[in-house]
Amino acid sequence: MEETRESNSRTIRIATSLFFFICVPLSVWETSVQSEIFVTQNPVVTSNNLLSNEVIFRTSIVSHLIGTFVFLFMILLFYRILKPVDKQLSRLMIIPILAQIPIVFVFEALNFTALMTLKAEARPAFDVAQQQEVAYFLLRAHRYAFGADKIIFGLCFIPFGMLVFRSRVAPRVIGILMIFGGAGYVADTFLYILLLRPDYLIVQPIKLFASASYALGLLWFLVKGVSNQTVLKGNRINE
Repeated sequence: MEETRESNSRTIRIATSLFFFICVPLSVWETSVQSEIFVTQNPVVTSNNLLSNEVIFRTSIVSHLIGTFVFLFMILLFYRILKPVDKQLSRLMIIPILAQIPIVFVFEALNFTALMTLKAEARPAFDVAQQQEVAYFLLRAHRYAFGADKIIFGLCFIPFGMLVFRSRVAPRVIGILMIFGGAGYVADTFLYILLLRPDYLIVQPIKLFASASYALGLLWFLVKGVSNQTVLKGNRINE
């Protein structure tokens, strides 16, 4: 039993290490690049920024793809541990992340097409002003879609938190935090879509609350691994 607990703790620490040391830095990098390049209501400056930072921009596209696959691998490791608790909930946890992969490819296709448009490789018949307008539109579409994409994390972390709560691989407050984080992301996505201004004041606290909730939950797993109270073994929970 102790050997199984240590094995599960090691697996969970690997999973959360992937999140904190790969997914988070890549996400921060991509966000900073997008913020540096995109200038609201200014297609000319945005296009010039994009062309002058082409290599960095291409790197941010690759970073997003890598981060998505690493996050999927993290969820798969948790799925391996939590599947004995409830197979249906475990599937509900993993389905949104699997669905995210083609969505991310579409998002980054918008970014890549914006770059190629400015390089006159997609529509050479456009003049410079038209190319800049199209590139700006594609980058803007990417930002809108990326804002709504957070519902994927919400739909993942709600069943994730329920599994943690039921399994007691961690204190139940950790499961509650992850459920709140997932619900916060779902609420943030709906508010983002419904409000005319996605930067409206009510959105920012919800986004911060959602991020902090699930991050604290994952941080507990990174530090503690599996709780001493519960060991998952076979297809049942041994307490």
